[in-house]
Amino acid sequence: MAATIFTLALALGFPWLAYRLHSRPGFPQGLSPAVMCYGIGILAGNLIPTSIDDHWARQLSEGGMIIGLPLLLFGSRIKDSWRIMIGVALGSFALCCLGSMLGTSVTAFLFRSMQPDGWMPAGMLTGLLTGGSPNLQALGIALQAPGEYVVLIQAADILGGGIYLLLLMTVIHPFLGLFLPDFKQREGQTAEVEDGQQQSTGIKPLMSSLLLSLLTAGAAIGLTIAFTGSMKNSTLIILLLTTISLLISLLPAVHQWKHTFHQGEYFVLIFCIALGMQADFVSLINEGLPLLAFTLTALGLSILFQGLLGWLFRIDRDSLMISSTASIYGPAFIAQVVTSINNRQLLAPGIALGLLGLAVGNYLGLTVAYSLKWLLF
Repeated sequence: MAATIFTLALALGFPWLAYRLHSRPGFPQGLSPAVMCYGIGILAGNLIPTSIDDHWARQLSEGGMIIGLPLLLFGSRIKDSWRIMIGVALGSFALCCLGSMLGTSVTAFLFRSMQPDGWMPAGMLTGLLTGGSPNLQALGIALQAPGEYVVLIQAADILGGGIYLLLLMTVIHPFLGLFLPDFKQREGQTAEVEDGQQQSTGIKPLMSSLLLSLLTAGAAIGLTIAFTGSMKNSTLIILLLTTISLLISLLPAVHQWKHTFHQGEYFVLIFCIALGMQADFVSLINEGLPLLAFTLTALGLSILFQGLLGWLFRIDRDSLMISSTASIYGPAFIAQVVTSINNRQLLAPGIALGLLGLAVGNYLGLTVAYSLKWLLF
């Protein structure tokens, strides 16, 4: 009972404290609420693991994103978002996928003596780094990889991916500004969004938007059960959740709500804390050092190749960062990075690109795995 109370109190209460700290004069702006929430979750999960209720941590991580995502999308301007995606962002995402494929392939070559079946984790990691965790799990089954591979790769990815996520939200944006052009904002749109987000709101609109988000989540889950017979297909749930939310955002009454982004962001921060609580780094180090090294090397090389391709093709830094986030993390972390770089025009395109990665990740992973098996192993 004590672990349950502590888990709920930390996940539900710390985002409020993070907002308050971040708004204080002189507080380091690099320590965004998302960074603080993700960090406090990791610290709690690894320093005081007995105080964490694993069941509730999983429930909060899933529920936080399912409730938060519709709220984030209710205020989207779909026409502008899709124009951006069809332009630079889609090409940038394709380059990021190519960078991930190159990174995992080079890693398999480098580790071919240490990891004799390296074509398996390379294929699984390609799916993970171009789509997300559902692709990793599906490819583990498709490639008939040992059961522990999925667990160890996922845990290693939380370690390496957590570090990269912190860098994305702190130092990478100004660093890329040294090499890449700036994103060209559409005149007038940013100011309109910012002004709207700063307007105050009453309890009735807050409750109305929250209720609509819950109904949207219920509809997405219900349709997933109707189509597949269960609610285990997270890819379909996210796809339906995003599609329904974007359709609802077209309604004039919903489109006029000015508070939903920050409301949704609060639930995403709950997701960050709960996900961090589940990162068990001790067991990872004890049981999976070779695969840990393989995964971290693949992640690092994938990021490097993504950056080099972005520089070669002169992709603007915002589009490259959002495309990299979409390919490596899927739709879940787009909101945090969009907020950290202060470019909400890329929210809906980024989520759309993440969903595209979920759709193509399995194909790319199988292509890399069997190509490497034929060429190297």
